[in-house]
Amino acid sequence: MGKIGKLIKQLEDDDPSVREYAILELGELRDTQAVNPLIKIIQQDTIENRGYAIVALSEIGDHSAIEILIFCLMDNEVSVRLAASRSLGKFSSPQAISALLVSLKKDPSEQVRSRSALSLGGIGSEISVPDLLKESKVEHAPTLLYSIDTALKMIAKKNGYESMDELVQSVKVQVTKHLEKPETEQLSEKEIIEMIPNLWAYIRKFVIQQLEGIQTMLSVESNEKSAETKIAEILGEKFWQFSNFLERHNNLTFSDFQTDMLWQMCWDTSRPIRVEIFQMIKDHRTEIHELDRYRKWLDTIEDEKEKTETIYGEPILPKPVPITTVKDEAKETAANLVRSISGEIEEIMDKYSAWKGKIAEDEDKDSFEIE
Repeated sequence: MGKIGKLIKQLEDDDPSVREYAILELGELRDTQAVNPLIKIIQQDTIENRGYAIVALSEIGDHSAIEILIFCLMDNEVSVRLAASRSLGKFSSPQAISALLVSLKKDPSEQVRSRSALSLGGIGSEISVPDLLKESKVEHAPTLLYSIDTALKMIAKKNGYESMDELVQSVKVQVTKHLEKPETEQLSEKEIIEMIPNLWAYIRKFVIQQLEGIQTMLSVESNEKSAETKIAEILGEKFWQFSNFLERHNNLTFSDFQTDMLWQMCWDTSRPIRVEIFQMIKDHRTEIHELDRYRKWLDTIEDEKEKTETIYGEPILPKPVPITTVKDEAKETAANLVRSISGEIEEIMDKYSAWKGKIAEDEDKDSFEIE
């Protein structure tokens, strides 16, 4: 039995402290095998361990856990709801956003409502802006209003706006266009697009399909902002074909509001992959920096050796590998590190196969392969 298996077994131990240790370790390991056992913990363990299990599920990041986390937002225990509102902020799915918005408006605990606002800010979706703005006008406690304001600033920053005012203005323009429509259309536009069969399965499939082609970009990319721009370009390149596919497939004609909403859904769905990619780029830069330091250290040793030979005639240090050879090897290592990213991206895609969703056998079999 491997480490994961042993820890899962410990979740059945009679000692709550043993279960607590196992829960925390499983969260650190982030293995999807632990999702269902942790869900059982949430349903039947102590209040403290339930909270730890909620956090562990968010660390694992498997989207199949979203349903139980949303259920936890309705728990009688404030600490459980607080853990759930914090953990849902790790997911960019529309279900998580909707649940957090309800929590922001309805939860009896000011602390939970504040945490829900901050989680919405962490997700960074513009979809939540109108509701956050509406709540910011209500006479809430200062701490809650501060959290709402912070969330709006976070969303503005994540979406490339210079200020919160610029974000608010952009959203107001979209809302104004929406309000110009007849009231029946206003109420139904969002509902119509959300009722498209298999919508989220299609969106996840589209995102995965498009981002499988970014290996080349990653092999030379060193800046996170330009990497994000490139990812947006890749998704945007065939977004209209994807949008047209959904229109034809469901006999619909999307309005500007619905098209904007669909794009935001696609962008939000790509967030976990973007986060993973940015971490890879950061790790890659660190490795290259360490290689440069190593090469400078070798150059220093070579300089010291030459000084020693000149002054004393005999080298004190052991004869090193010729510096040209070492430099060549360092360059080769750096090249291997760069090339390795292309291989690692396949692991990313495998990792997120769990949240991209499987289309059930009884669902529509039509595919939207984009040529």
